[in-house]
Order: sequence, then C-alpha cells, then structure tokens
Amino acid sequence: MDHIADKLNAQLAAQPFSRRTLVKRASMLALSVPAVSAVLAACGSDDPGEPSDVADTVDATPTEGAGITVQQNATATTPAEPSGGATAESTSAAEPTTAAPDSTASTSAPSGASGGSITVSRQVDSENLDPVIQDGNINIWVFMSIYDQLVGIDDDGLALIPRLAESWEVDDDGATYVFNIRSGVQFFDGSDMTVEDIKWSIERARDTEESPWTFSLAQVQEITTPDESTVVISLTEPWAPFLPQVAMFNASVISKAFADENGVGALVDQTMGTGPFQLSEWRKGEQMTMVKNPNYWEEGLPLLDEIIWSVVPDGNSQILQVQGGEIDGIIGQGDVPLNRVPDLGQDENLQVLTWTSTYNNFIPLNTRNAPLNDVKVRQALNYATDKEALIETILFGNAEVSNSFMPNGALYWNPDQEGYPFDLERAQELMAESEHPDGFTLGFLVRAGNQQQVQIATALKDMWAGIGVDLDIQQLDQAVVQDLYRSFEFEAILSGWTNDIIDPDQLVSYAIIPETIENYRTGWVNDEAVELANEGRTTLEDDARREIYHEIQRIHMEDAPFVYLYVLPYIDVMNQRVQGYFHHPMGPYIFKETTVEE
Repeated sequence: MDHIADKLNAQLAAQPFSRRTLVKRASMLALSVPAVSAVLAACGSDDPGEPSDVADTVDATPTEGAGITVQQNATATTPAEPSGGATAESTSAAEPTTAAPDSTASTSAPSGASGGSITVSRQVDSENLDPVIQDGNINIWVFMSIYDQLVGIDDDGLALIPRLAESWEVDDDGATYVFNIRSGVQFFDGSDMTVEDIKWSIERARDTEESPWTFSLAQVQEITTPDESTVVISLTEPWAPFLPQVAMFNASVISKAFADENGVGALVDQTMGTGPFQLSEWRKGEQMTMVKNPNYWEEGLPLLDEIIWSVVPDGNSQILQVQGGEIDGIIGQGDVPLNRVPDLGQDENLQVLTWTSTYNNFIPLNTRNAPLNDVKVRQALNYATDKEALIETILFGNAEVSNSFMPNGALYWNPDQEGYPFDLERAQELMAESEHPDGFTLGFLVRAGNQQQVQIATALKDMWAGIGVDLDIQQLDQAVVQDLYRSFEFEAILSGWTNDIIDPDQLVSYAIIPETIENYRTGWVNDEAVELANEGRTTLEDDARREIYHEIQRIHMEDAPFVYLYVLPYIDVMNQRVQGYFHHPMGPYIFKETTVEE
C-alpha cells in the first residue's frame, strides 16, 4: 500500500507527526503542549447528529455554583483492570462491595483566580439536555456540568467513588444496595434534593420507553426510601454492572418538582439538577450559555462564572477564531484536525491538549442485505484495510490499531486478539470464495465537511479496490447520515464509540444484544454471543467474567460485522489564559477547576 501512503501524504501536504502511545500515557505535542493525565474509558454513543435549524432561544433563571476537585497527574499510567475492593477509592465494577464515606468530597478549591467567562466551540450543537432520552456524545459530554449521580467515576476512569451517595452497602445476596445520601444538596433553584427525587429519577430512567438506555437499569426491581437519608435499590438478581450503571448519565438526579410543574418534556431544553453549572440561555444552532450554580454541594467551586458553548460548524473557522482570540478553545469530538496539531502547538498563545481515551473507531456493516450478509466478504474488507497506513498518513501517528469492538485497554479487553492484520492476498482469496467473486459497488456514508472522514474514505476506496470493491463515497449532512443509519438505509458508515461506564456491559449490549440498538444497527446476531453476554452480567467473579468477554470478542471478530480501525485520543485546543480544564477519560468536559486570566 505504499502508493496509497504516497498519495495521502501528497494530499495532506502537512508535516509528519511522530506516533504517540494512547492507552499508556498522555502526549506532549509540538513546543507548547503540556503533558496531561487522563486514563481509560470514555463516553459511548452514536455519532452525534446535526443541530436543529430552528434558532430557538431558551431562557432559564441564571444561578451560580461550585464543583468538584479534579485530580490531574503530570503523567498517565497504564490502567490495570479493577481488582475489586471495599473502599470508595477502589470499587470494582464486578463484585458487590461496601463503599466508605468519601473523605475528599469537600476539599477546598484550588488556588488561583476565580470568576470570569470562557467561550469554547464545537462544530455541532447539542440536540437535547434530557439525560434520559438523548443518545449522542454531543449531549452526553456536557452533562457533567449540569447533573450529578449517586455514584461517580474517578479521574482515571478506573474506580467508582461517592457522589450524591456518601456511601453504600451491598447485602450478602448481591441484589440489594443501600445508599446513604449526602445531606444539604440543593438543586439550581435552591430547593433541597430529597430521596424522592432520587427514586423518581432512577425509575424514570428505567421506565421511559423512548430512552435508548432503559437496558442499563432493567434489573432494578424496586426502589424504597425508608428515611430521608436512605435509598434502597433491590434488583431482580445479582447484576455485575449495576454500580457502574448507576454512575451513568441517564441515572442523573433531576428535580421531581420541576418536572411535575413543567412537564418532563421541558427537560429537553431546560435543566434542574445539582451540578456545578446550569443552563442560562440556549440559542439552538448558535450557542449555549451556562452559569455557575450558587447551591452546588462542593464548597468553593467552580471558579468560572460562565461558560459559553459556541457552535462553529466549519473547522477552518474554528482554528481562525481560536488563533485570533475570538474563542478560548476548541473541544468538539474530532474537531481539531490532526494535520493542524503541529502548527497549533507552536502558537505561543495556545495549548494543544491530548488526552488518552477509549474512542474506538470502526465501520459498521449492514449485514441485512447482500453483499454484506456474506461473512467472507466482511472478513475480506477487514483484511484489505491497511490500518497502519491510515494511522501514519491521515492520523499522523495519533492512534493505535484496534482489533476489537472494545477499546484498547478497557476492562476485559483481550490484548492477545490478533484481529485482521493487513493481508491483501488473504482478502482476495476470501472474495474469490464468497458469493461475490467479481466484486461490487458499496455505499459509504461520511459527514460532509469533515475532512478527516473524507480522507479516510478516500484511502479505503483505494484499498478496497484491490479486492474488487468500488466504494461509493456519499458526503451528506450529519442529520441525514444519522437518519439513514438509524433506519438501516445504509451499507457502510464511518463510526465509533466511547464508553460511559467502567464495565464492558454497555458496549457488549450495543454490539451483541439485538434489543439494545439492533447490534449497533448492523443487523448481525449471534446466539452464542448473546448467551455469553447475558451470562457476563450475572457473573460476579473476575476471572470468569474475563473469560466470557474474551470469548465474546473472538466471536464478534470472526463474524466481522465491523471493520475494525483504530483508537483515537481526545484532542482539545485552549488559549494559554485558560488553566485547569480537564477532559475526563469517560469523555465529558470538566470545567469545575477551570480559571481564566482576564
């Protein structure tokens, strides 16, 4: 594939960029890039849709607030699989535990200037802010600024920690959880959070039919509130991923009184949570403004008065604006072109922040129809994909090869699974053995205006021509791409996901369980894998779960409903005057400790 590499290098006409290890450490880029810590796990969902064309303005009563102390390490370490434990600092996803009260939950605010406003940009606006019914990272990653959950995930993305629950205990049966609720927590409007708000919020997350996340709480049988500081959740059976799922955004605690007064439909574009910021104004498709919450339960934070989330659809315009000081940062998922990272890093006014992630990229294949219902065709496409060439020429070395639907380094990911190394001869053999030996034309959806997606698709067109596949690249608006994808009116699409919990169950549900989202809308079903996925949920022993999930990965790899590609980092650009920003390994943007020099 040397001719492809030469062509791509000529097209990009940019400086080569040395390869960075993603899962093992955070990177330092160019001249002015700080080393940044962020380890493992991230937010998972479909590729987000385009914002509505309606330029509605949504107003809410402005308030202020405070946030959490976020620990940032100078360097990241290779994440180990959680081994289970009995403290809040190290709570395993798999085994029932007792969590001790959090001794660090009310630490003092970091030293530094407080107040001020920053403006950050994303190419795509959020679609809605109801944590129960949305399904895109463009929505999910702002929720950390608005809502809290009973349980949280630490800054390394490896362990569960207390949040609205100060501590919890698990009965010997492994199916009853007793949460001791933090006192003095208030909503944005100053009303007290009660155990009834928690009960209502989790029941709504479990029962809302239009939610894509009901599967995550389906085992919740009953929620009781024996007193004003205790919530008891009884499950239908022991459920290994339960605590990680309670830490998920859809289990955010929302004011029941607000929903009763305004209707749950209001939660799409109004907020009433216990997080450090609240929505003040939303001009859809243009910008979202959040102001700090004066009633936030952590003392002394956040330090910012205001965050403005500006929508700048064009990547070149984003770069010009951040270079010119019109905006303070670019934070959208994949918004920073990798070929621009070196020169942005040499700008003395900017800092390029690279964060380790589990942003796993792949190509879902619609297996409902020919030719992709033929497993030999799907395997041939995998073997014909030179992932190393894509990484080195288009991604400037900023990725790791992926050989699984699980992100590299995730809990129970199999590092020994070889996957599909580039092997054109083997790909040609499989095509010759398939029902389509003469090749075919294959539709391929990409987002119009996304330079990186177009470059990847162009490279794949050259690669797959070697096995007789003519790739028909269809550049469409993201809203159209999403509609076609969700309705199965596609053949292949460039996609990816990140993880929302520290347990593999979420991604396994997407990839394996048909009732979730139809196997990530591939239409592929394997009964053995489904049986194993259900077994993994009720198995509490660590080694047994590892064996189960390794076997699931093997089955998925061999049946090849995805073309596996690579794992990318999160890359953000910030003005040097902005300090203390943190991109959580689960994906959300964290502004609780952010300061700005006016």
